[in-house]
Amino acid sequence: MWKWIKRLLAVALIGGVTYSAYDYYRAGYHTRPEMPEGAFSISFTSGLRAILVDVPNEREARRYFGFPMEVPFYLKDSWSFCYPPTSEDADQVAAFMKARNWPGERFEVVCKIKVDNDVVVRGVITTVPKI
Repeated sequence: MWKWIKRLLAVALIGGVTYSAYDYYRAGYHTRPEMPEGAFSISFTSGLRAILVDVPNEREARRYFGFPMEVPFYLKDSWSFCYPPTSEDADQVAAFMKARNWPGERFEVVCKIKVDNDVVVRGVITTVPKI
């Protein structure tokens, strides 16, 4: 009997380690670039991979939602650096938030990727309170 229990525990342990490795790879953490001091990263199932800079990490109190933008195929798996919106982004942010109008939703960051001398908007991230 103990032999079967040990085998089941071994299979469960191997399965857990295998799934953890798969999830780490699927989320793209193996390709994440070096992060600035105080930054944190989130990988969304939608494909948006974000490094949030200059914003507090509120994952314990708020849920993060990533909204990817259409980008060329070669940028879909790239990590983007996300910062609070600038005055240049104000019009787009206002239009985005007006269209959504979720109670308690807060616009957090705009995610961008630098490609040579161009900047591509990869997506935006909002948060809502955890209830």
